[in-house]
Amino acid sequence: MKGKQSTPVSEKNEDFIFENDSGMFGVDIEDVRKMVDEGNPDGMFAMGMAYLFGMIVDQDMEKGFELLEAASEKGQPDAMTLLVRMYMSHQYSNMDAKKAVEYSMKGAEAGISDAQLFLGIAYMDGTGVEQDYKKAAELFREAAKKGNSEARNTLAYIYQEGLGVERDVEKAFKLYKNAASAGNTNAQYQTGAYYEEGIGVRSDLKKAAEWYEKAAENGDVFAMERLGIIYNVGSAELRPDPELSFKWFLDAALGGMLGAMYYVGVYHIEGYGVEKDREEGMKWLRLAASSGSREANELLSELENEGDPNG
Repeated sequence: MKGKQSTPVSEKNEDFIFENDSGMFGVDIEDVRKMVDEGNPDGMFAMGMAYLFGMIVDQDMEKGFELLEAASEKGQPDAMTLLVRMYMSHQYSNMDAKKAVEYSMKGAEAGISDAQLFLGIAYMDGTGVEQDYKKAAELFREAAKKGNSEARNTLAYIYQEGLGVERDVEKAFKLYKNAASAGNTNAQYQTGAYYEEGIGVRSDLKKAAEWYEKAAENGDVFAMERLGIIYNVGSAELRPDPELSFKWFLDAALGGMLGAMYYVGVYHIEGYGVEKDREEGMKWLRLAASSGSREANELLSELENEGDPNG
């Protein structure tokens, strides 16, 4: 019997969903507790998930990790893979790179796409294992076939840079777009960039803006800044829009992007896409300059030497 991710269900006595060769079935929490007491690794994994994420029981991350560790020691590949994920996201410290590779290998052997992804990253970066781009590409490819969008995103980078494979920007574009369609934020940004620059596909600023907007909606400040630029310059497919350009530059500036801070300052001073306000513009330029923008520093010097024409 293989334990799957525990999820609450509406039926009483079916608090957790498990799967075996006969199909899926539900069990209640008391049955899972008995499985844990009996040393069943699938029960440990399910209960560890419940405590880690506060599903059905009150959240207790320490207890959750203890159960996942116990399940992993008994060879439960889903528990191993989850611990590696938490380790890689800096939420779990009781592991080193060597152990992460060991657990990823076990999960990859069990066909778990996330484990294949994590092991591929280890080979790509040479972390805990000798660097091997070819092996990394193979692992990303296997995970991508299972629908893993992050694997597709990373495989796209592999083809983009020609790491362990022949460089192929058209294939990279297709992989990025596929991952972007599945909601991967970095892939959405990259798809926008490929459309903007005409890499592996015909340049189209309208389509670039569409993908950048998807990434921006997911909080990508780099995409916000590119949108500010795109709506500034425009093209045959996309008319310039000063107000939208300012809006995206402002969002990017609030997210800490230096270039965007500079443009917010310039737009305020010139009254482009926003009401003219020299004082507000100078504030933004000073903020950009103090954060390291040479452009902002140079423009500030020019403006301060000129003085306020409205003064």
